[in-house]
Amino acid sequence: DYDLTKPVDVDISKASGSGIASAGSTDAGGGWIAPSIKDEIKDLRELKEFCVSMMAQSRTRAAQIYMELEDEFVRRGVDKTLAQKILMDAFKSIPREKTMDSGYLKVYMRNKMLEKIDVTDPLSRNRIVAFIGPPGVGKTTTIAKLAAIYSLKKKKSIALLTMDTYRIAAAEQIRVYGKIIGVPVEVARNAVELSSFIALHRDKDLILIDTAGRTRKNGSHIRELSEMARICPDIRFNLVLSSQARDRWLYETVKGFSVVPVDSLTFTKLDEADVYGPILNTMMLSRKPLAYLTTGQRVPEDIELATKERLLHFCMPN
Repeated sequence: DYDLTKPVDVDISKASGSGIASAGSTDAGGGWIAPSIKDEIKDLRELKEFCVSMMAQSRTRAAQIYMELEDEFVRRGVDKTLAQKILMDAFKSIPREKTMDSGYLKVYMRNKMLEKIDVTDPLSRNRIVAFIGPPGVGKTTTIAKLAAIYSLKKKKSIALLTMDTYRIAAAEQIRVYGKIIGVPVEVARNAVELSSFIALHRDKDLILIDTAGRTRKNGSHIRELSEMARICPDIRFNLVLSSQARDRWLYETVKGFSVVPVDSLTFTKLDEADVYGPILNTMMLSRKPLAYLTTGQRVPEDIELATKERLLHFCMPN
């Protein structure tokens, strides 16, 4: 149901020049495919007609509320085109007389946003989860936090596997975590070895897999992940991203890692970010549910399961 190689939802790529629109264009490698020209024109016309209507009522309370909400979204880092589309859909679907009621509008808007936000708990539904992503986003620390919670607090049997044989002392770092938590750690040099370790720990409740941090442009690493998915089809992939990053980098990273079936997203370093709108932008564009949020380096305290209400709070006021 969630495949980045399929067309991006046209609802969030409407205006030329926007980061979202350009991120969804077709590339030579057959990546994302932009919405059809016909749908693009239709949605642009709707947006234009709505904006003209709002301009005609520029002195009305409805226009003021619309602008206030749009400004709030944008201040919080939500892509302007996405914010306009969300607002347009909301204003079009309520009775005209209610557009003057700011209280009603804001409650209605919050409910509409809650419908659009998608969250998940991958470890409640899957036994084997690999954490992938660029270097420096905090994959290993995220895994340590989850392993500590599930082993020490939830009393689940855990095994930690790592394929990070590139970074100096990477294997030793996760071995230290494993020793502190009291769970076994295995180091796999390739997908075949990884498969054998998964079989060795088939009695475990959960197997968490760490991978090397590589950019989306690292072809050999991307091929390694693709081979992992082919040889170990039971693995589910969680893409770990930094909340400090901005839209363009996030979109291109999600696209670059789409060679594997990414099931969910995790955003780290919320304590270091200025705005959180890019989290919503990325979730909406990629059509991937959000799984975890991390807010610091403490293990295991600084991690939380994503909720719709938490993400909504990032994007608009109460």
